[in-house]
Amino acid sequence: MTNLEITVHVNLGVTPDLVALVSAILHKETQPAVASLEQTPNTPAEEKPVRKPRKAKEEPTESEAPTEESQAPQDNTPKELTEEDVRAAMHRTRVRIEGEDYKENTDGELYKKFHKQLTAQFKNISASLGADKPSALPADKRESFITQCDELLIGDDGTIMTKCPY
Repeated sequence: MTNLEITVHVNLGVTPDLVALVSAILHKETQPAVASLEQTPNTPAEEKPVRKPRKAKEEPTESEAPTEESQAPQDNTPKELTEEDVRAAMHRTRVRIEGEDYKENTDGELYKKFHKQLTAQFKNISASLGADKPSALPADKRESFITQCDELLIGDDGTIMTKCPY
C-alpha cells in the first residue's frame, strides 16, 4: 500500500467588497438591538455626566516656574508613515527571512524558498487592510501593515506565518 501526502497552501485575501458585505450583515443584526435600547427610558447612556467647575489658574511661584525644557512645544502627534516606511518594513522582513543579500543572490536557497511566499503575504496583509498592494495603503493603515510585517516568521513547516500568541 502506498501512502500519499498532499500539501495545499491557500492564500486568502480580504477584499473591500467582502468587508462591505460583512459590515452590512453585522450592521443589520445590530440595528434592532440599538432600536430597543433607544426605547428604554432612563438608561445610563441618557444620563449626562456632572461636570465640576474649573478652578482659575494660579500663576506659578518662582520655584514652580517652568523651565525652558518644559516650555518647548511637545510634539505628541505620531509621525505620519509614508510609502517609504512601508517599503522599509518589507525590506527589513526580507532581510530577516531571506538574508542580507536577497537582492543580489536571487539564486540562493532562501530567496527561492521564501521570496514568493513573502510577496504573497505582503499582498494579503495589504488586501486585509483595504488596498490592492502595499504601496496603495492609506496613511491610517500603514502602521498596522508595518506591525504585521514585523510579526512574520518562518514556521516549523517551512512556510511564512504570523506569530501566534498561543
